[in-house]
Amino acid sequence: MSEKPSSKALSKKITEEYMDEAFRAHELGKLVGYTTAISPVELFVAHDIVPIYPENHAVANLTAKKGAEICSITENLGYSSHLCAYARTDLGYRESGKTITKGIPEPDIFLACNAQCFTLTKWFQVLARRGDLPVFVFDTPEHVMNAAARKEIVKYCVLQLKELIAWLEGITKKKFNYDRLQEVMMYSAQSSILYKKFLDMAQYKPSPISIFDALIGMAIAVYRRGTPECVEYYQTLCDEIDEKVQKGIGVVQDEKYRLYWENLPVWFKFSDHAKLLASYGAVILTSLYVHAWSLDFDLNKDPLETLAENYVNRFSNSTIEDRADMAVDLFKRYDMNGMIMFMNRSCKAVSFAVPTLKDILTKRTGIPALVFESDMGDQRFYSETQIRTRIEAYFETLDSLQRSKSA
Repeated sequence: MSEKPSSKALSKKITEEYMDEAFRAHELGKLVGYTTAISPVELFVAHDIVPIYPENHAVANLTAKKGAEICSITENLGYSSHLCAYARTDLGYRESGKTITKGIPEPDIFLACNAQCFTLTKWFQVLARRGDLPVFVFDTPEHVMNAAARKEIVKYCVLQLKELIAWLEGITKKKFNYDRLQEVMMYSAQSSILYKKFLDMAQYKPSPISIFDALIGMAIAVYRRGTPECVEYYQTLCDEIDEKVQKGIGVVQDEKYRLYWENLPVWFKFSDHAKLLASYGAVILTSLYVHAWSLDFDLNKDPLETLAENYVNRFSNSTIEDRADMAVDLFKRYDMNGMIMFMNRSCKAVSFAVPTLKDILTKRTGIPALVFESDMGDQRFYSETQIRTRIEAYFETLDSLQRSKSA
């Protein structure tokens, strides 16, 4: 009997098969659709369109510290350095061919959802103009808790999903299969339950996972939603983490500080930050960002309605008050005693709220916050000495608070 593959091996296999399918899409009678990380990708999967995420390709290059080099190429074309590093990296790749990967296949169509970011639609429109290709913008008004307003927003988004289906039918000359959509959504629902279980294992002490594990683990949730292999991956991952829990294995064995992180990660400092924080007995457990793919599909509802509810209701598309409520819930469930708030010059849609969010969270939790500014992908805007000094000072503050509480 062959040994069950590890989650790491499964992730590699799933990714390789996915990219192979994408590069051979036309040969297989499929189209390639560029889409955003938060979008109703289940419609693509159900309609035999291979979803490709330029953001993911950008992340691979940013993590490999290629951001400054590739972004400079885009800036030489006249684009501002204030634009998103994902977009600058993607446009620089298309201009120069520079990438640490095999690249990504060229698109046939574009689906942009503005729930996560209002600038993504412009990036996709720039790409679409290069090849005179069709773009569909799925517009998601800001999510609000007011029940009546929420109902109207969902109705508006359901109408757009119907328009999107008609648009796909017109392009492919193929009737949309709602039975197939139900099957795809069943897989999305199952994998989402397991993904949430994986993230919530950070509640254990010591925590068997850090946010860095969560960021690696979320990749399959982004680009393989709606597939049986996605379900298999998260079941395997949960089983592995369960085993660590049973053995009492933590990311930081002498765990002292359990931290919340606000914003996207600083991709090029991924492993450095993990090691630096561990030296203080600290582990970042979670963020609203990794929970953005903690979707909740109600399979008893009209599939378009539950799709609309999910993709409207993301942290990046919520009011500051609602984001604070979501974060405080994580603080309570994960028993966190510190927070790092990242002002990300690349992602203004998420970062504009950080100062206010910091004040609300500090007031409601009584926990001081470390706030620093940088860029998620462009290392030209990262000050090593300054940030290390601020991290050191922050842990001195937390140590002092702990001593005063125990005195």
